[in-house]
Amino acid sequence: MGHDEITGAADTGASTNVQERILAAVGGSGPGEHIVDSASVLASALGLPWHVMFVETPRTARDRSIARRAADVLAYATRLGATVSSETAHSVADGLIDRLGIEPARHLVIGTPSALRGRHTLAPALLRDLATRRPDLTIHLAPAQPAFTLAPPEKLAGVRPPLWHHGIAVGAVLLTLGLCELLSLVVGGRPLSLLFLFPVIAVAARLGLGPAITAVVSAVLLFDLFLLQPVMHLEPLAPVNIVLWIALTSVAVYTSLITGALRNRAALSDRNAQESARIVAFARTLGRVATWDETAAAICDEFAEVLNVQAVLFREEGGQLVRAAARPADVAWSPVAQAALDWAWANGTEAGTGTGTVTATDWRVQPLSTSLGTLAVLAISRDDSRNPIRADKAVLFATLVSQASLALERLVLEDRWRVSHGVPPLAATEPVGRSAP
Repeated sequence: MGHDEITGAADTGASTNVQERILAAVGGSGPGEHIVDSASVLASALGLPWHVMFVETPRTARDRSIARRAADVLAYATRLGATVSSETAHSVADGLIDRLGIEPARHLVIGTPSALRGRHTLAPALLRDLATRRPDLTIHLAPAQPAFTLAPPEKLAGVRPPLWHHGIAVGAVLLTLGLCELLSLVVGGRPLSLLFLFPVIAVAARLGLGPAITAVVSAVLLFDLFLLQPVMHLEPLAPVNIVLWIALTSVAVYTSLITGALRNRAALSDRNAQESARIVAFARTLGRVATWDETAAAICDEFAEVLNVQAVLFREEGGQLVRAAARPADVAWSPVAQAALDWAWANGTEAGTGTGTVTATDWRVQPLSTSLGTLAVLAISRDDSRNPIRADKAVLFATLVSQASLALERLVLEDRWRVSHGVPPLAATEPVGRSAP
Protein backbone atom coordinates (compact mmCIF):
# COMPACT_ATOMS: atom_id res chain seq x y z
CA MET A 1 0.00 0.00 0.00
CA GLY A 2 2.86 2.43 0.56
CA HIS A 3 1.24 3.70 3.77
CA ASP A 4 2.69 4.24 7.18
CA GLU A 5 0.13 3.43 9.86
CA ILE A 6 -0.59 4.63 13.35
CA THR A 7 -2.98 2.26 15.05
CA GLY A 8 -4.67 3.65 18.11
CA ALA A 9 -5.46 0.18 19.37
CA ALA A 10 -4.81 -3.28 18.11
CA ASP A 11 -8.01 -4.62 19.58
CA THR A 12 -9.55 -6.57 16.72
CA GLY A 13 -12.47 -7.38 18.91
CA ALA A 14 -13.78 -3.83 19.05
CA SER A 15 -17.49 -3.27 19.01
CA THR A 16 -19.09 -4.41 15.79
CA ASN A 17 -21.42 -1.40 15.56
CA VAL A 18 -18.63 0.58 13.85
CA GLN A 19 -19.17 0.19 10.12
CA GLU A 20 -16.26 -0.89 7.98
CA ARG A 21 -15.71 2.34 6.11
CA ILE A 22 -12.77 4.50 5.05
CA LEU A 23 -12.66 8.21 5.81
CA ALA A 24 -10.11 10.51 4.17
CA ALA A 25 -9.41 14.08 5.29
CA VAL A 26 -7.99 16.65 2.88
CA GLY A 27 -6.99 20.27 3.35
CA GLY A 28 -6.87 23.33 1.14
CA SER A 29 -3.11 22.91 0.71
CA GLY A 30 -0.81 19.94 0.64
CA PRO A 31 -1.05 16.69 -1.34
CA GLY A 32 -4.85 16.51 -1.52
CA GLU A 33 -5.07 14.40 -4.68
CA HIS A 34 -2.38 12.08 -3.32
CA ILE A 35 -4.41 11.52 -0.15
CA VAL A 36 -7.45 10.74 -2.32
CA ASP A 37 -5.42 8.30 -4.43
CA SER A 38 -4.18 6.54 -1.30
CA ALA A 39 -7.72 6.28 0.08
CA SER A 40 -8.95 4.93 -3.26
CA VAL A 41 -6.26 2.23 -3.30
CA LEU A 42 -7.06 1.30 0.29
CA ALA A 43 -10.80 1.15 -0.43
CA SER A 44 -10.21 -1.09 -3.45
CA ALA A 45 -7.90 -3.37 -1.51
CA LEU A 46 -10.32 -3.77 1.41
CA GLY A 47 -13.51 -3.64 -0.66
CA LEU A 48 -14.99 -0.89 1.52
CA PRO A 49 -16.97 2.30 0.81
CA TRP A 50 -15.03 5.51 1.31
CA HIS A 51 -15.77 9.13 2.07
CA VAL A 52 -13.55 12.20 1.57
CA MET A 53 -14.12 15.31 3.66
CA PHE A 54 -12.71 18.80 4.04
CA VAL A 55 -12.95 20.42 7.49
CA GLU A 56 -13.24 24.19 7.36
CA THR A 57 -11.99 25.80 10.58
CA PRO A 58 -12.07 29.45 11.70
CA ARG A 59 -8.44 29.68 10.61
CA THR A 60 -9.22 28.72 7.00
CA ALA A 61 -12.67 30.27 6.62
CA ARG A 62 -11.43 33.70 5.53
CA ASP A 63 -9.13 32.42 2.76
CA ARG A 64 -11.41 31.53 -0.16
CA SER A 65 -8.51 30.05 -2.14
CA ILE A 66 -8.43 27.19 0.38
CA ALA A 67 -12.10 26.40 -0.23
CA ARG A 68 -11.56 26.48 -3.99
CA ARG A 69 -8.56 24.18 -3.69
CA ALA A 70 -10.53 21.80 -1.45
CA ALA A 71 -13.44 21.84 -3.90
CA ASP A 72 -11.11 20.72 -6.70
CA VAL A 73 -9.77 17.89 -4.55
CA LEU A 74 -13.29 16.77 -3.58
CA ALA A 75 -14.37 16.88 -7.23
CA TYR A 76 -11.41 14.64 -8.04
CA ALA A 77 -12.54 12.25 -5.27
CA THR A 78 -16.07 12.01 -6.69
CA ARG A 79 -14.64 11.03 -10.07
CA LEU A 80 -12.92 8.11 -8.35
CA GLY A 81 -16.19 7.00 -6.74
CA ALA A 82 -16.03 8.53 -3.26
CA THR A 83 -18.76 10.36 -1.42
CA VAL A 84 -17.62 13.82 -0.29
CA SER A 85 -18.56 16.58 2.12
CA SER A 86 -17.28 19.93 3.39
CA GLU A 87 -18.01 20.63 7.04
CA THR A 88 -17.25 23.36 9.55
CA ALA A 89 -15.75 22.86 13.00
CA HIS A 90 -13.54 24.69 15.50
CA SER A 91 -10.66 22.34 14.69
CA VAL A 92 -9.82 19.57 12.24
CA ALA A 93 -9.92 16.99 15.02
CA ASP A 94 -13.39 18.14 16.12
CA GLY A 95 -14.66 17.91 12.55
CA LEU A 96 -13.29 14.40 12.10
CA ILE A 97 -14.72 13.24 15.41
CA ASP A 98 -18.12 14.71 14.51
CA ARG A 99 -18.08 12.93 11.14
CA LEU A 100 -17.08 9.66 12.79
CA GLY A 101 -20.04 10.12 15.12
CA ILE A 102 -22.40 10.42 12.14
CA GLU A 103 -20.80 7.75 9.94
CA PRO A 104 -18.59 5.47 12.03
CA ALA A 105 -15.43 4.21 10.36
CA ARG A 106 -12.37 2.21 11.33
CA HIS A 107 -9.91 3.69 8.84
CA LEU A 108 -8.77 7.30 8.44
CA VAL A 109 -6.43 8.47 5.66
CA ILE A 110 -4.56 11.78 6.06
CA GLY A 111 -1.30 13.24 4.79
CA THR A 112 2.00 12.75 6.57
CA PRO A 113 3.09 15.72 8.71
CA SER A 114 6.29 15.99 6.66
CA ALA A 115 4.19 16.60 3.55
CA LEU A 116 2.18 19.32 5.16
CA ARG A 117 4.40 22.30 5.85
CA GLY A 118 1.91 24.96 4.79
CA ARG A 119 -0.04 27.32 7.00
CA HIS A 120 -3.09 25.05 7.09
CA THR A 121 -1.85 21.61 8.02
CA LEU A 122 -2.80 18.44 9.80
CA ALA A 123 -0.09 18.73 12.45
CA PRO A 124 1.32 15.89 14.56
CA ALA A 125 -0.80 17.19 17.44
CA LEU A 126 -3.85 16.11 15.41
CA LEU A 127 -2.56 12.53 15.31
CA ARG A 128 -2.10 12.48 19.07
CA ASP A 129 -5.54 14.02 19.61
CA LEU A 130 -7.25 11.48 17.36
CA ALA A 131 -5.36 8.55 18.89
CA THR A 132 -6.47 9.70 22.35
CA ARG A 133 -10.11 10.36 21.47
CA ARG A 134 -10.57 7.39 19.11
CA PRO A 135 -8.21 4.58 20.14
CA ASP A 136 -10.13 2.14 17.91
CA LEU A 137 -9.31 4.14 14.78
CA THR A 138 -6.60 3.01 12.37
CA ILE A 139 -4.86 6.05 10.87
CA HIS A 140 -3.18 5.65 7.47
CA LEU A 141 -0.62 8.29 6.53
CA ALA A 142 -0.39 8.99 2.81
CA PRO A 143 3.32 9.30 1.86
CA ALA A 144 4.70 12.71 1.03
CA GLN A 145 5.40 14.03 -2.43
CA PRO A 146 8.53 16.21 -2.12
CA ALA A 147 7.89 17.99 -5.43
CA PHE A 148 4.39 19.00 -4.46
CA THR A 149 3.78 22.75 -4.41
CA LEU A 150 1.81 23.75 -1.35
CA ALA A 151 0.50 27.03 -2.67
CA PRO A 152 0.59 28.73 -6.05
CA PRO A 153 2.34 32.10 -6.24
CA GLU A 154 -0.93 33.94 -6.72
CA LYS A 155 -2.23 32.51 -3.45
CA LEU A 156 0.85 33.61 -1.57
CA ALA A 157 0.51 37.08 -3.05
CA GLY A 158 -3.14 37.18 -2.08
CA VAL A 159 -2.44 36.81 1.65
CA ARG A 160 -0.03 39.76 1.81
CA PRO A 161 -1.52 43.02 3.06
CA PRO A 162 -1.66 45.79 0.44
CA LEU A 163 0.99 48.51 0.60
CA TRP A 164 -1.48 51.18 1.60
CA HIS A 165 -2.06 49.31 4.88
CA HIS A 166 1.57 50.00 5.73
CA GLY A 167 1.02 53.63 4.76
CA ILE A 168 -1.89 53.80 7.20
CA ALA A 169 0.36 52.35 9.90
CA VAL A 170 3.03 55.02 9.32
CA GLY A 171 0.35 57.75 9.21
CA ALA A 172 -1.10 56.61 12.54
CA VAL A 173 2.34 56.77 14.13
CA LEU A 174 2.94 60.25 12.67
CA LEU A 175 -0.35 61.47 14.15
CA THR A 176 0.68 60.05 17.52
CA LEU A 177 4.05 61.81 17.22
CA GLY A 178 2.27 65.11 16.58
CA LEU A 179 0.08 64.52 19.64
CA CYS A 180 3.18 63.76 21.71
CA GLU A 181 4.82 67.01 20.59
CA LEU A 182 1.73 68.99 21.64
CA LEU A 183 1.50 67.22 24.99
CA SER A 184 5.21 67.77 25.65
CA LEU A 185 4.53 71.51 25.61
CA VAL A 186 1.92 71.02 28.33
CA VAL A 187 3.55 68.46 30.60
CA GLY A 188 7.05 69.84 30.16
CA GLY A 189 8.74 66.42 30.17
CA ARG A 190 8.94 63.85 27.44
CA PRO A 191 8.01 60.43 28.98
CA LEU A 192 5.40 59.88 26.26
CA SER A 193 6.47 56.57 24.72
CA LEU A 194 3.38 54.90 26.20
CA LEU A 195 1.19 56.75 23.69
CA PHE A 196 2.71 54.78 20.81
CA LEU A 197 0.91 51.71 22.11
CA PHE A 198 -2.36 53.08 20.74
CA PRO A 199 -1.46 53.18 17.02
CA VAL A 200 0.29 49.82 17.28
CA ILE A 201 -2.75 48.19 18.92
CA ALA A 202 -5.17 49.83 16.48
CA VAL A 203 -3.18 48.78 13.41
CA ALA A 204 -2.63 45.24 14.70
CA ALA A 205 -6.34 44.83 15.46
CA ARG A 206 -7.60 46.23 12.15
CA LEU A 207 -4.89 45.52 9.57
CA GLY A 208 -2.91 42.55 10.87
CA LEU A 209 0.62 41.73 11.94
CA GLY A 210 2.55 43.03 8.90
CA PRO A 211 1.32 46.64 9.10
CA ALA A 212 1.60 46.42 12.90
CA ILE A 213 5.32 45.65 12.61
CA THR A 214 5.63 48.65 10.28
CA ALA A 215 3.94 50.73 13.00
CA VAL A 216 6.40 49.39 15.60
CA VAL A 217 9.45 50.27 13.50
CA SER A 218 8.07 53.71 12.71
CA ALA A 219 7.19 54.36 16.34
CA VAL A 220 10.62 53.43 17.69
CA LEU A 221 12.53 55.41 15.06
CA LEU A 222 10.36 58.52 15.31
CA PHE A 223 10.41 58.38 19.11
CA ASP A 224 14.19 58.18 19.03
CA LEU A 225 14.55 61.01 16.50
CA PHE A 226 12.10 63.54 17.92
CA LEU A 227 11.30 62.72 21.55
CA LEU A 228 14.63 61.56 22.96
CA GLN A 229 17.49 63.87 23.70
CA PRO A 230 19.47 64.80 21.74
CA VAL A 231 16.84 65.45 19.08
CA MET A 232 17.54 64.18 15.54
CA HIS A 233 20.10 61.71 16.88
CA LEU A 234 19.28 58.13 15.83
CA GLU A 235 20.36 55.36 18.19
CA PRO A 236 17.79 52.54 17.77
CA LEU A 237 19.69 50.11 20.03
CA ALA A 238 19.82 52.41 23.04
CA PRO A 239 18.53 50.69 26.22
CA VAL A 240 15.32 52.72 26.30
CA ASN A 241 14.69 51.91 22.64
CA ILE A 242 15.34 48.21 23.17
CA VAL A 243 12.68 48.18 25.87
CA LEU A 244 10.33 49.99 23.51
CA TRP A 245 11.11 47.51 20.71
CA ILE A 246 10.25 44.56 22.95
CA ALA A 247 7.11 46.13 24.43
CA LEU A 248 5.58 47.33 21.15
CA THR A 249 6.46 44.15 19.23
CA SER A 250 4.94 41.95 21.95
CA VAL A 251 1.75 44.00 21.96
CA ALA A 252 1.56 43.93 18.14
CA VAL A 253 1.98 40.15 17.92
CA TYR A 254 -0.45 39.38 20.74
CA THR A 255 -3.11 41.78 19.48
CA SER A 256 -2.91 40.55 15.89
CA LEU A 257 -3.16 36.90 16.99
CA ILE A 258 -6.16 37.51 19.23
CA THR A 259 -8.06 39.72 16.82
CA GLY A 260 -7.20 37.45 13.87
CA ALA A 261 -8.65 34.44 15.68
CA LEU A 262 -11.76 36.43 16.58
CA ARG A 263 -12.20 37.61 12.97
CA ASN A 264 -11.85 34.05 11.68
CA ARG A 265 -14.43 32.75 14.14
CA ALA A 266 -16.73 35.64 13.30
CA ALA A 267 -16.43 34.95 9.58
CA LEU A 268 -17.24 31.27 10.06
CA SER A 269 -20.11 32.07 12.42
CA ASP A 270 -21.51 34.67 10.02
CA ARG A 271 -21.54 32.21 7.17
CA ASN A 272 -23.17 29.52 9.30
CA ALA A 273 -25.74 32.07 10.50
CA GLN A 274 -26.51 33.06 6.91
CA GLU A 275 -26.98 29.44 5.90
CA SER A 276 -29.19 28.79 8.93
CA ALA A 277 -31.29 31.84 8.10
CA ARG A 278 -31.58 30.59 4.53
CA ILE A 279 -32.78 27.20 5.73
CA VAL A 280 -35.37 28.79 8.01
CA ALA A 281 -36.60 31.07 5.22
CA PHE A 282 -36.94 28.08 2.87
CA ALA A 283 -38.91 26.17 5.50
CA ARG A 284 -41.28 29.12 5.89
CA THR A 285 -41.73 29.34 2.12
CA LEU A 286 -42.57 25.65 1.89
CA GLY A 287 -45.01 26.07 4.77
CA ARG A 288 -46.90 28.80 2.91
CA VAL A 289 -47.37 26.97 -0.41
CA ALA A 290 -50.27 24.56 -0.65
CA THR A 291 -50.23 22.98 -4.12
CA TRP A 292 -47.85 20.83 -6.10
CA ASP A 293 -47.18 23.54 -8.66
CA GLU A 294 -46.39 26.15 -6.01
CA THR A 295 -44.17 23.76 -4.06
CA ALA A 296 -42.26 22.66 -7.17
CA ALA A 297 -41.73 26.29 -8.18
CA ALA A 298 -40.53 27.23 -4.68
CA ILE A 299 -38.05 24.34 -4.64
CA CYS A 300 -36.60 25.25 -8.04
CA ASP A 301 -36.37 28.94 -7.10
CA GLU A 302 -34.51 28.14 -3.89
CA PHE A 303 -31.92 25.82 -5.40
CA ALA A 304 -31.39 28.07 -8.42
CA GLU A 305 -30.72 31.08 -6.18
CA VAL A 306 -28.64 29.40 -3.48
CA LEU A 307 -26.38 27.42 -5.81
CA ASN A 308 -26.55 29.74 -8.82
CA VAL A 309 -27.67 26.87 -11.05
CA GLN A 310 -30.41 25.79 -13.40
CA ALA A 311 -32.98 23.68 -11.59
CA VAL A 312 -35.71 21.33 -12.80
CA LEU A 313 -38.12 19.29 -10.69
CA PHE A 314 -39.75 16.14 -12.07
CA ARG A 315 -42.65 14.18 -10.58
CA GLU A 316 -44.72 11.22 -11.66
CA GLU A 317 -48.06 11.74 -13.34
CA GLY A 318 -49.95 8.94 -15.05
CA GLY A 319 -47.02 6.56 -14.72
CA GLN A 320 -44.53 8.95 -16.39
CA LEU A 321 -42.08 11.51 -15.12
CA VAL A 322 -43.14 15.02 -16.09
CA ARG A 323 -41.54 18.40 -15.55
CA ALA A 324 -43.27 20.06 -12.59
CA ALA A 325 -41.20 23.29 -12.58
CA ALA A 326 -37.99 24.67 -14.00
CA ARG A 327 -35.76 27.72 -13.48
CA PRO A 328 -35.29 29.08 -16.07
CA ALA A 329 -38.43 27.84 -17.76
CA ASP A 330 -36.75 27.03 -21.12
CA VAL A 331 -34.10 24.64 -19.78
CA ALA A 332 -32.78 22.28 -22.47
CA TRP A 333 -32.87 18.58 -21.63
CA SER A 334 -30.58 16.08 -23.38
CA PRO A 335 -30.92 12.29 -23.82
CA VAL A 336 -27.94 11.73 -21.51
CA ALA A 337 -29.61 13.85 -18.84
CA GLN A 338 -32.75 11.78 -19.33
CA ALA A 339 -30.73 8.61 -18.76
CA ALA A 340 -29.44 10.03 -15.45
CA LEU A 341 -33.00 11.02 -14.52
CA ASP A 342 -34.38 7.56 -15.25
CA TRP A 343 -31.58 5.94 -13.24
CA ALA A 344 -32.15 8.19 -10.24
CA TRP A 345 -35.91 7.57 -10.30
CA ALA A 346 -35.61 3.82 -10.73
CA ASN A 347 -32.90 3.30 -8.13
CA GLY A 348 -33.53 6.12 -5.66
CA THR A 349 -29.89 7.22 -5.81
CA GLU A 350 -28.21 10.32 -7.20
CA ALA A 351 -26.70 10.32 -10.68
CA GLY A 352 -24.96 12.63 -13.11
CA THR A 353 -21.98 14.95 -12.70
CA GLY A 354 -20.24 14.72 -9.35
CA THR A 355 -21.43 11.14 -8.80
CA GLY A 356 -20.24 7.75 -9.99
CA THR A 357 -23.21 7.09 -12.29
CA VAL A 358 -24.01 8.51 -15.76
CA THR A 359 -21.28 11.10 -15.42
CA ALA A 360 -21.37 12.15 -19.09
CA THR A 361 -24.14 14.68 -18.42
CA ASP A 362 -23.72 18.18 -17.00
CA TRP A 363 -26.73 17.65 -14.73
CA ARG A 364 -26.67 16.47 -11.13
CA VAL A 365 -29.85 14.45 -10.52
CA GLN A 366 -30.98 14.13 -6.89
CA PRO A 367 -33.95 11.98 -5.80
CA LEU A 368 -36.20 13.60 -3.20
CA SER A 369 -36.97 10.66 -0.95
CA THR A 370 -38.56 10.02 2.43
CA SER A 371 -39.89 6.94 4.20
CA LEU A 372 -42.64 6.88 1.55
CA GLY A 373 -40.08 6.34 -1.19
CA THR A 374 -38.86 8.58 -3.99
CA LEU A 375 -41.46 11.34 -4.41
CA ALA A 376 -39.76 13.48 -7.06
CA VAL A 377 -36.40 14.10 -8.70
CA LEU A 378 -34.47 17.38 -8.67
CA ALA A 379 -31.94 18.11 -11.42
CA ILE A 380 -29.44 20.99 -11.21
CA SER A 381 -26.74 22.17 -13.60
CA ARG A 382 -24.23 25.01 -13.87
CA ASP A 383 -23.70 27.07 -17.01
CA ASP A 384 -19.97 26.30 -16.97
CA SER A 385 -20.63 22.51 -16.80
CA ARG A 386 -18.77 22.12 -13.50
CA ASN A 387 -20.09 20.24 -10.49
CA PRO A 388 -23.11 22.30 -9.39
CA ILE A 389 -22.53 21.50 -5.72
CA ARG A 390 -19.45 23.33 -4.44
CA ALA A 391 -17.63 21.76 -1.51
CA ASP A 392 -18.60 24.55 0.87
CA LYS A 393 -22.28 24.19 -0.14
CA ALA A 394 -22.57 20.41 0.21
CA VAL A 395 -24.02 20.43 3.74
CA LEU A 396 -26.45 23.25 2.87
CA PHE A 397 -27.52 21.35 -0.27
CA ALA A 398 -28.22 18.18 1.72
CA THR A 399 -30.28 20.15 4.24
CA LEU A 400 -32.35 21.85 1.56
CA VAL A 401 -32.92 18.50 -0.14
CA SER A 402 -34.25 17.09 3.13
CA GLN A 403 -36.61 20.04 3.56
CA ALA A 404 -37.88 19.76 0.01
CA SER A 405 -38.47 16.02 0.46
CA LEU A 406 -40.48 16.60 3.62
CA ALA A 407 -42.60 19.25 1.89
CA LEU A 408 -43.42 16.80 -0.90
CA GLU A 409 -44.18 14.10 1.64
CA ARG A 410 -46.70 16.43 3.26
CA LEU A 411 -48.43 16.88 -0.10
CA VAL A 412 -48.50 13.13 -0.73
CA LEU A 413 -50.04 12.43 2.69
CA GLU A 414 -52.56 15.23 2.25
CA ASP A 415 -53.61 13.89 -1.14
CA ARG A 416 -53.99 10.40 0.29
CA TRP A 417 -56.09 11.74 3.14
CA ARG A 418 -58.26 13.65 0.67
CA VAL A 419 -58.81 10.56 -1.45
CA SER A 420 -59.66 8.45 1.59
CA HIS A 421 -62.27 11.02 2.66
CA GLY A 422 -63.78 11.54 -0.76
CA VAL A 423 -62.22 14.99 -1.22
CA PRO A 424 -60.64 15.87 -4.59
CA PRO A 425 -56.83 15.74 -4.33
CA LEU A 426 -54.60 18.72 -4.88
CA ALA A 427 -53.59 17.44 -8.33
CA ALA A 428 -55.54 15.79 -11.10
CA THR A 429 -53.79 12.51 -10.42
CA GLU A 430 -52.64 11.45 -7.01
CA PRO A 431 -48.85 11.62 -6.82
CA VAL A 432 -47.51 8.30 -5.66
CA GLY A 433 -43.96 7.93 -4.45
CA ARG A 434 -41.96 5.08 -5.89
CA SER A 435 -40.92 2.67 -3.18
CA ALA A 436 -37.27 2.78 -2.37
CA PRO A 437 -35.42 -0.26 -3.71
